[in-house]
Amino acid sequence: MGLEIKNLTVELCTDGHNCINVADSLFLTINEGEVVSIVGESGSGKSFLGLSILRLNPPRISNITSGEIRIKCKSQDKEIDILKLNPEELIGVRGRLVSMIFQDPNTSLNPVMKIGEQITEAILAHKKVSKKEAIDTAVLYLDSMNIDGKSRFGSYPYELSGGMRQRVMIAMAMVLHPCFLIADEPTTALDVTTSLRVLKLIEDIREKSNIGVIFITHDLTVARSISDRIYVFYAGQVMESGNTEDLINNPAHPYTVSLIKSVPFLSTDYTPKQRLFTIPGFITKDDFSKGKCRFYSRCFKRDENCLTDISISSFEGGRDVRCIKVKNV
Repeated sequence: MGLEIKNLTVELCTDGHNCINVADSLFLTINEGEVVSIVGESGSGKSFLGLSILRLNPPRISNITSGEIRIKCKSQDKEIDILKLNPEELIGVRGRLVSMIFQDPNTSLNPVMKIGEQITEAILAHKKVSKKEAIDTAVLYLDSMNIDGKSRFGSYPYELSGGMRQRVMIAMAMVLHPCFLIADEPTTALDVTTSLRVLKLIEDIREKSNIGVIFITHDLTVARSISDRIYVFYAGQVMESGNTEDLINNPAHPYTVSLIKSVPFLSTDYTPKQRLFTIPGFITKDDFSKGKCRFYSRCFKRDENCLTDISISSFEGGRDVRCIKVKNV
């Protein structure tokens, strides 16, 4: 039972001709009951992967050129490939098998619809129940998110705090009992206390429902606190993946090493009042080019041998690393 992504490549075209692979030959697996984090800088392709799993990536400027996204839940009779489904069949997957908490509830919630109506609408679109049953279910799920369902059912999104809007998004994502949840940076723009509350809700949902969670974040500290395994993304490729504690405590890829060094709570080299480590430069369009390691321009270990396409290699302990400088993990 799980979600398996094989050789997924998604291209993004800015003018119809000038295209880059924002997801390049990706292989990922997520089991039911497991939290897997996708980490990396902004622009590395994390959110695009989440959208592509549900085939929500913008159709006019992007295209899935290859790959498989296979899913098998306990509620299914057989495994299905999401990329082979027609639009009508996709309706039975979105929300019911795989649900998504979008990054910004301010733009994801309909501003002119009451929150209770938005949750009720999702239930009625997928289940043959009466409107009263759908309303009762919506109230129940709002209550489960620590929101008073009866008094807040008729509230508009602008009448709620940021944390409450995010919890409404979680209620909408969970109301159809999916077996996989994609959480796209659900703690972005929230204060520390509210972020912890949202993370606790996701962890409770995982434990009670045994769902698989794909947790997309740029915050390694958050990823460490919630995930069983981590995939490190850079410019549309997986640079490194492995068990969370192994990867944090013994990073192998120069990009992973650099990310961890830039976080004081994770870096073993950091001392108080010391200047924080920063990775030189930033992600550019050139980093998505073929014929070299995508992290080449910013890597502290680079040499002429890195000017070639580098495949990801498996090492002992279940670690995968895309770097010719790494010999063992």
